Amino acid sequence: MKRYYTIINYLLCSICLLWMTGCSGILDDMRPKDQIPQDMLSESDLEKLLNGVYAEMEELVFKFYMDGDVKGENFKAGPGFSMNDPMLMAPSSKEVLSQWQKCFTALKQVNFLVETYEASSNKESQVVKQTGGTGYYFRALIYYHLVTRWGGVPILRKRTYDVVPISPETEVWSFIKEDLAKAEGLLSDFTDRFYVSLSACDALQAKVCLSLKDYTNAAAYADKVITKSNFALSTTSVEYAQAFVSNSSSKELVFALANKRSTSLLLFYQTVNDIDPTWDYSPSTECYSHLYDDTAVKSKDIRAKAVFGADNSRIIKFPNGSTGQFVTNEQPSQTPIVVTRVAEMYLIKAEALGAVNGLATLKEFMNKRYATVLLPSNMTDAEFQNQILDERHRELYAEGQRWYDLKRTNRLDLFSSLNGRNYLMYYPVPQSERDLAGEENYPQNEGY
Repeated sequence: MKRYYTIINYLLCSICLLWMTGCSGILDDMRPKDQIPQDMLSESDLEKLLNGVYAEMEELVFKFYMDGDVKGENFKAGPGFSMNDPMLMAPSSKEVLSQWQKCFTALKQVNFLVETYEASSNKESQVVKQTGGTGYYFRALIYYHLVTRWGGVPILRKRTYDVVPISPETEVWSFIKEDLAKAEGLLSDFTDRFYVSLSACDALQAKVCLSLKDYTNAAAYADKVITKSNFALSTTSVEYAQAFVSNSSSKELVFALANKRSTSLLLFYQTVNDIDPTWDYSPSTECYSHLYDDTAVKSKDIRAKAVFGADNSRIIKFPNGSTGQFVTNEQPSQTPIVVTRVAEMYLIKAEALGAVNGLATLKEFMNKRYATVLLPSNMTDAEFQNQILDERHRELYAEGQRWYDLKRTNRLDLFSSLNGRNYLMYYPVPQSERDLAGEENYPQNEGY
């Protein structure tokens, strides 16, 4: 399969995007003679469809990428933005509506991919299997973004113009697990960090199981990734930083979206570290001053140099290509959109195993990140959780994880701006969507 980020393939994926949008659905209804039956699509057609879906998923993952840092109080307003209350949301919020709609726009395209696989008469073909596995994986990833934010949402197993009522949160999690089980049986082993693989599926399985407090399976799936020779933890500041530059070959990456586009650029640096005088977010004062503090327990965190520079208004984790950055980024407009790194798998495994059995995994991880680690030989459950959350905060800063980490562990005490508004742990269902679908089909989340 050719790289999906070439100019030719990007043009092809643009055609696919048009084909699979709501507009194309109307055109298909008008000109059914022009439709190609899904079970008649060639392997070449499937590759083009995959290209379009990868491009759409880039936009979706990028849209949510730093959302958990904003609401997780990792940022303050940058020189081109203002931010009074990072957690405040309302049913009328344009950003909440945009996020909701982006998920279901992407879902329509992914469902076309899934339906194409399910209609195929050649399911033993490796290309067809990869198509199906990729579709199920991406659908699970979309619903992971949805369920962690909104809880209950409509479950769409296929494209439809009908109103589908919101399903309970538990059913959404079950649907995600069902799709991941299907993907697991179809995807091939890791060959390229920029394509969906069995390891990417295992990594998402680990995240899902951790969310559901299925600790046995969370640890097992995380370990499947950790033990693969394709992946390894960085041991220097430069190695750590190399995971976030264009054309990255870092063994930290389990799966990333390559972001090799020539139009509609997805620019990380515009958000946190621009080359012009304005950008949206800067590191919060607390994070800049204390996130990578040396302590008696651990010293000389290799990540510090790669995340914050001398300018306390910039986050340099995604280098912008200009001077003053920690590492060189030859094409800062093509920074990979990281979905999963092996570091998170170590932290999931340690957390899932708990204070008694997980301490060795935590030490193994920390020994790669610090010059000195002096953890005690045993820890209470509360001490261990604090240590895990601290490491996740350091490791995954500006990768969109902080808000949900505190939500799923019920550590709302670590939010400084929540002020008892616990309902903000669920996003509001956009009011305009409720008006269209009917409030009986789209009940509002409590508190809004």
